[in-house]
Amino acid sequence: MDVDGTLAFARWVYFLSVMILFGSALFPFYALDRTAAPALAPLPRNINPALALAAAIFAAIWLLCFTAGLSGREGMVDTLRGVLMESDFGTVWFVRLSLVLLLLVISFSGRPELIVGPAFLLLTCEGWQGHAAALGLLGSLTQALHVASAGAWIGGLLPLGLLIAAAQRHPSEVAGVETVLWRFSRFGMVAVALIFLTGAMNTWLVLGSFPDPRNSYGLFKISLFVAMVGLAVYNRYALVSRMKSEPAKSLGTLSRNVALEQIIGFGVLMDVSALGLMDPYA
Repeated sequence: MDVDGTLAFARWVYFLSVMILFGSALFPFYALDRTAAPALAPLPRNINPALALAAAIFAAIWLLCFTAGLSGREGMVDTLRGVLMESDFGTVWFVRLSLVLLLLVISFSGRPELIVGPAFLLLTCEGWQGHAAALGLLGSLTQALHVASAGAWIGGLLPLGLLIAAAQRHPSEVAGVETVLWRFSRFGMVAVALIFLTGAMNTWLVLGSFPDPRNSYGLFKISLFVAMVGLAVYNRYALVSRMKSEPAKSLGTLSRNVALEQIIGFGVLMDVSALGLMDPYA
């Protein structure tokens, strides 16, 4: 794999790890009754440290590949020093690396709710580099909100899927799952609205217009996003409404749809990881 391919892959794993950490840690605050028993952990206990370690490793690979792309392998040390000490991106990278190390420490604490803050800040760092940074404060704030909203939605799908799977094994918990699904769908509508509005604004700021069918920049991502929204709407207005009359069948279909949403979401992130390296005007 060449440097650009490795860089895109590193960005994908990094964003995927941080978004799952953020979305799953945020999930209990809006979807669960935290006083109810038994309490549901957002993710299995050993998953958070693994995701935080992946984020740390692939953030470092991202930085090294970015540096190698600027200088080649011969002058990497001097170029890395210049990137960190003399460029505007240096501050962003110091913040990113500090936060990812903090996230790694917190992941071993057994307090997943503490992950929300540093994971949110890690996602918003994306607003201060790349295409967004060239668009001024508005572009940076819009991109930061866009990435954080995407993390809240995509990352929340994993604990939702685990909860549905648990309800399939224990039918007595179906009523509680129905409540969680309604809460998640309401939160998801807000997140999707923010993703759409900030994404449209980002596209307008970058391209000066809405996407041109003759320009492939962003169109694949938009298509995947529309597919995710379509599944989410079907889940909310068709399947959740049938939970009382056909709980077993509805849960089975929901489980498959949520898994498919996750796969599409991973595809969106893969596309975004490559888009960040492309010239939008090409």
